[in-house]
Amino acid sequence: MAVMLENEKLRVVINEHGAELASLISKENGFEYMWSGDSKYWKRHSAVLFPIEGRLKDDTYQVDGTSYHLTQHGFARDMDFEILHQAPTEVCFELRSNEQTLEKYPFEFVLQVQYNLTQTKLEVSYRVINPSTKEMYFGLGAHPAFSTKLKATDTYQDYEVRLSPKESYPRIPLVDGFIDLEHITTGAATLPVSHDLFKNDALIYDLAQEPNEISLVSKHHGHGVTITTTDAKAMGIWSSYPAEGDFVCLEPWWALSDTLDTDGDFKTKYAINKLNGQQVFEANYTIDTF
Repeated sequence: MAVMLENEKLRVVINEHGAELASLISKENGFEYMWSGDSKYWKRHSAVLFPIEGRLKDDTYQVDGTSYHLTQHGFARDMDFEILHQAPTEVCFELRSNEQTLEKYPFEFVLQVQYNLTQTKLEVSYRVINPSTKEMYFGLGAHPAFSTKLKATDTYQDYEVRLSPKESYPRIPLVDGFIDLEHITTGAATLPVSHDLFKNDALIYDLAQEPNEISLVSKHHGHGVTITTTDAKAMGIWSSYPAEGDFVCLEPWWALSDTLDTDGDFKTKYAINKLNGQQVFEANYTIDTF
């Protein structure tokens, strides 16, 4: 089942399965800004990454000496959420822990994903609630994929990614899907898009939990999207390779993959988030279309 949100400028479709943003259309220019989800390249549109972002070494981690199994990006993207409330320009989805999730993730949780339309912008908000009296550890990330075919005549190389306000950012390399903190480099704030850009997996920019903007823009006609974050730990930039899909993912992350030297202890995992009993974690980002 899907939910449609609409105002005078935008029409949005979100699937209950995964609370996934599937369509973002401008009524002014007719552009579909989201990737189509063609499974030949990448079957998703905008996955919600919880309770981990990225990969675990051997898909395994430990909590208090007990081992658990989780595949890349966690399970939320593959589960049906419930609609908590809905209005013409907003909707809130909720996922709660159950017997199935507790077998692979031993923490009670409530995950809420809310979408709000405001003029040309879509605000995406997350709330992670710890309903228990025990400590809770988790990762969280967004994975929206944006089209590089806003116009039928567009080519992939017409687009570039732009970060601001800095001229360069620390860039964290991935090795076999794991982050290599020993070889952090400097990444340019402007990246011409090409499929070869992603031959070594995602590019990861350290945002230092500061306000940042990242855009995907056509160099020819000037249309695209801008993501604004206030406190994301990192931004992943990714597309399918060697399959050449017409999309680029701009991914705000509040967690990261395991490090190369991880010991597998979830409580001391790099960039993990912690909630004490009854606490709430909130994060958000905004998609602006132009």
